[in-house]
Amino acid sequence: MDATATAVEAKAIALVIRGKKAGANDLTMMSSVYLDFSRTPAGWYYGAWLSRMQNQDWDFLQTQPPHEPVPDLETGVSAEALDARKDYAFLRKRTGVARRLGVRLNSDSVWFDAMSIGFDRQKVEIPLYASERSRTLLPHLTKALEIGRVFALLKARYKAALAALERVQAGIAIALPDGQIIVKNAEAERILGLKDGAVLSGEGRIVTTDPDVTSKIRTHILDVASTAQGQANRHESLVSIARPSGLTPFLLDIGPVNDSKAELEKGLNGALVTIIDPERTPYLRLDRFTELYGLTRAETDVCRWIADGASIAEIAERRGTSPTTAKNQVSNVLSKAGVGSRIELIRLILRVLPPVA
Repeated sequence: MDATATAVEAKAIALVIRGKKAGANDLTMMSSVYLDFSRTPAGWYYGAWLSRMQNQDWDFLQTQPPHEPVPDLETGVSAEALDARKDYAFLRKRTGVARRLGVRLNSDSVWFDAMSIGFDRQKVEIPLYASERSRTLLPHLTKALEIGRVFALLKARYKAALAALERVQAGIAIALPDGQIIVKNAEAERILGLKDGAVLSGEGRIVTTDPDVTSKIRTHILDVASTAQGQANRHESLVSIARPSGLTPFLLDIGPVNDSKAELEKGLNGALVTIIDPERTPYLRLDRFTELYGLTRAETDVCRWIADGASIAEIAERRGTSPTTAKNQVSNVLSKAGVGSRIELIRLILRVLPPVA
């Protein structure tokens, strides 16, 4: 706003962005002179009681062609009447703005954008060059507003989606086909921030301490992203990442993401990467899971210890049984759940009863 004011040698500029739908609120942007004024008690009074008198000016501009500057003296109201109007007199006294140039910025059927360019009290008439200069700037300003509106909506959607992801207590990330992570929740940030076997590279891709595992992750992401496009047949992948700390390996569950409704961008496909830290699984809703799969009380305990990463020997010690008995109980749990490994069991628990706070 300040740059535009300088370019047309104006005192101040106000921009109104108004939705035409019933109940839509106005959003106003201002140059420094108006902005500083709005933060004073006088400015608060003006905004609360006098600014509504400008609605008739905005309504008039709404009937005008876009990008055609209209001096306030050409609105059908005399200079004397305008100068005596309370909002004009109040603003003139406190900001020095006397004459105004108004312009409608677009012909959109949903949004009405318009700008009021104020000139100081020393200028009885608005200089002709101000109108000409504003005509040069107006198409660019209008385009900037259109782009800004799109990004504002995208930002709102992104924040809403990210807020939902934050409620998932497992790590969640979305990757492009080339492996670049574009969205991740707090748990994914935490896991990758540990730098314990997996980190994000400078290009935003998951890198592990094992080059073969890193290559496997990228290949699987590309494969499931191609599946999302209907060009491959890998519907999911599971990768284990060893940790130099010696703790239980991380698990990466990679599945396809397809923007079928074109809410983001037509043809945007990628991979949903679930990052599981078996060392932090108290959030798993095992009580409900064990009920669904008909596990006994003893098997429920074994299931919980499997999820905690306990070994056969540790399970036997905790239950006070022999390793053979513990091994059989683990086999029974896996069999009832219909999975072939501990890793698949944890993934199944996460899918059947997602850990959402």
